[in-house]
Amino acid sequence: MPFALAALSSMLYGVADFLGGMGSRRAPVIAVTAWFQLTGLVFLVLYAAFAPGVTRLSDLAWGAASGAAGGLGVTLLYHVLASGTVSTAAPLISMVALAVPVLVGLSSGEHPGALPLTGVALGAAAVALISGKGSDAVEPRGESQPAPHAPTRRVATLPLALASGVLIGLFLVCLGRVEPGAGGWPLVSGRASASLCLLVLALVTRTPLRLPAAAAPPMLGAAVTDVSANVLYLLAVQRAPMSIVATLVSLAPATTVLLAQTVLRERLAPAQKAGVVVALVAVVLLAQG
Repeated sequence: MPFALAALSSMLYGVADFLGGMGSRRAPVIAVTAWFQLTGLVFLVLYAAFAPGVTRLSDLAWGAASGAAGGLGVTLLYHVLASGTVSTAAPLISMVALAVPVLVGLSSGEHPGALPLTGVALGAAAVALISGKGSDAVEPRGESQPAPHAPTRRVATLPLALASGVLIGLFLVCLGRVEPGAGGWPLVSGRASASLCLLVLALVTRTPLRLPAAAAPPMLGAAVTDVSANVLYLLAVQRAPMSIVATLVSLAPATTVLLAQTVLRERLAPAQKAGVVVALVAVVLLAQG
């Protein structure tokens, strides 16, 4: 049962990323992410009210820190998925995000083992392959010609994808500091912190928060599937070894890539296809750390 929960969590995370990226193609990414965080906050409060556990002040602080990093990371994630090629961006960001805890552990004197370190090396190769030339997304109407400035746009989004991965990795590092059995309130603290960051960012950039009607359904779908994935992950990791659960959940980019290939009909160059495969392998190896 825990492994079924982890597999379902992985698929829901992949769906959430895809829907968030699609919503950001129809509205300002800051507005979509702000509503994504606020909507998820409501569901997490309901979950935390019934989830057992003892929450310490330090748990809330680490949760808030994780939310600030994760909120900004998801904002960049949605921006990259909205403006770049989903099939390459999703595994790349996930790979970088999982590499950050491994590298932080190394700097702290930990020894994560050969598999995660091999994942870091494969990750570097995946970045080189994915950033090569290839075709961009094909519109659903079936046009076969790539966008005229697709390579330039892909190169421009590569630093943003790397930054998104680092921020989401910091989210994982901070969330890992929460004590076991802390209940659901650290997640609420993190979501509230992320929501506040996004609202401040919208105010500073003068981004209107009103969503067009076309962007509301994917945003709501992303919020519901993301929160559901969070809850399923917590239930799974409480009942089975984290190494196995994390490995299953880390396959989330595979669902995002599958949706991009079927819904958006994205086409990749052979080297980029190899890069996606290498990145997914690196994700699994990194999850062992």
